[in-house]
Amino acid sequence: MKSLTVHDIPDELYLRLREVAADQNLSLGATFKVAAGNYVGLTKKKKDFSMLKKMWTKEEGEAFDKYVEEAFEQIDEEDWK
Repeated sequence: MKSLTVHDIPDELYLRLREVAADQNLSLGATFKVAAGNYVGLTKKKKDFSMLKKMWTKEEGEAFDKYVEEAFEQIDEEDWK
């Protein structure tokens, strides 16, 4: 795997990368790799509902997470017969 050093990153880009990194709980380097991969078409799109969380309030997102967690904890015995 290769390394890359990037100089003279515009402040606006740097600040946006930091913001996205914080939102996604990723390092700045990991965020840059994802962004670069997306730009050149190497990163697969996630097939989940995480993009919806940005449209919801914190409470709505937490309620969704709780609902999904509870739904997957329930086991229907009939499904396993």
